[in-house]
Amino acid sequence: MQPRERFLAACRRAPVDRPPAWMMRQAGRYLPEYQATRAKLGGFLEMVHDPRAAAEVTLQPIRRFGMDAAVIFCDILVPPAAMGAQVRFEKGVGPLLAPAVRDRIGVQALQAFDPAQATGFLAEALSLVRSELGTERALIGFCGAPFTVASYLIEGRSSRNFEHSKAMLLSQPELFGELLERIVDASLPYLAMQVEAGADALQVFDSWGGTLDARTYREHILPHMRRLVTGAQATGAPVIVYLNGCDHLLEVLAETGADVLSIDWRVDPAQAMARVGERVALQGNLDPTALFAPPEVVEHEARRVLEAFADQKGYIFNLGSGILPKTPLESVAALWRTVLR
Repeated sequence: MQPRERFLAACRRAPVDRPPAWMMRQAGRYLPEYQATRAKLGGFLEMVHDPRAAAEVTLQPIRRFGMDAAVIFCDILVPPAAMGAQVRFEKGVGPLLAPAVRDRIGVQALQAFDPAQATGFLAEALSLVRSELGTERALIGFCGAPFTVASYLIEGRSSRNFEHSKAMLLSQPELFGELLERIVDASLPYLAMQVEAGADALQVFDSWGGTLDARTYREHILPHMRRLVTGAQATGAPVIVYLNGCDHLLEVLAETGADVLSIDWRVDPAQAMARVGERVALQGNLDPTALFAPPEVVEHEARRVLEAFADQKGYIFNLGSGILPKTPLESVAALWRTVLR
């Protein structure tokens, strides 16, 4: 099977010759060629907004390792910026958003946007990557999930406890719901633009959803996730949902209607297959810190994960989170020698 054919078949839970494989944040800081490209441009957001640079770093890991799918180099905070938030990245701190959205005035100040006008740089980057990949390899686009994007807007930055976000959810559920509606309204045409520009599949990143219990997620977040997933699937692309810290939410996430559920390393593969495996394809599970071990250990861990999901109808190999910046290249090479053979 060709890589793109293999990847899309697994998303649909169709037979494959081997599990397709890619890696979250595979276009990133662990690669020396990425570091060289970034040094020329000066910053992360500069690369995101430069279509040629974004396309180049998207393709770098494919050229080096030959994964089945490329994931476009971008960021989940591109739509909030297009909606009117001021977004910047501070070294050692991470993303900072202003003004924090904590009342009705702040929510209503967020505006819908035309993706072609406000985020056309992403469409151009996708088109450039699609041109080089041709039909051989898959191309993945993405967006942030409603709760994760909302929490960034409300907190104004990353958070450990999400005090402001949870306070709004519990004390002003209608306002919180309106915020999530606006995020989904903006995300759907943004995702459609990505498919039109060449994306084969779409991943929804719920980086912070694991901070919520299952009851709260089902009541307050699930309806918005369902609308986002259903709307994204209307493009014809399969949808992957990833939530870090998802073990207690597996059944709820399966109810989103996603084609693929991407799980982290804390989830037992047998339990995941038993709990949701018949409803959805599965992706992920290798602990990214395993790649700091010697190559022979990485090979063993990769084989262990592949064997654990051998009976799953529809499995995509991936890490349980994004690859870490200082991951040794020799261990990454060992991973792909094992997985892509």
